[in-house]
Amino acid sequence: MTMQVTGTNSAANWIQKTLAPIEKAGNQVNTAMYTAMGGTDTYQANSIPATPTKVPMYNLVNDTMRPPHPLDFKIANRLSWVGINDSESFLKAADTPFKRKMISLLAGGLFLNKQDRQHVDYQIGAWAGQADLMRTGADLSTARLMQVSGAGDVAMLSRYRNPIDKGVFYAAMSANALQYGYWMPSFSTVSQMVDRASTTPPQVRWY
Repeated sequence: MTMQVTGTNSAANWIQKTLAPIEKAGNQVNTAMYTAMGGTDTYQANSIPATPTKVPMYNLVNDTMRPPHPLDFKIANRLSWVGINDSESFLKAADTPFKRKMISLLAGGLFLNKQDRQHVDYQIGAWAGQADLMRTGADLSTARLMQVSGAGDVAMLSRYRNPIDKGVFYAAMSANALQYGYWMPSFSTVSQMVDRASTTPPQVRWY
């Protein structure tokens, strides 16, 4: 009889331990949504104008949250030949599909194998999106976190303007920050960036 109770307690403990991360994620969603709808996010988007941020090109290509790739720095080196040395100038040079293809060719796209060519094309698009998100005032780390959480550029970030969507997006950012090791900004900060995105004209064209 004693063994049965012990077994039952062990099973209950195991279930409780297994469900703990799910409960934590649910609490994050609830907290973010409650904050958004509880009146703390009452400022006007236009009252807090965006101050675009920019970083050197080598910082943009050097993402410490993924394994380094030699082609990333090769792209940065070759872009420096034509005066593209920071995220702001890169965004202007990579805001259309044609321009991004030209950057890919500059990086040696014609002479790369299929896997490397796919890597180059993907990263050029990812960097363009990150540089675009920095127009809302996001630092590079936050822009990367937003991107892996579902907002690839300013236009996509603006879709989270609804208070409930803000809460869900913030919860996704929290989960990804924990998983990938990013610093997590406050809900108010993220909310401001979402509002700024809704008043920032789109720049990146994907088609």
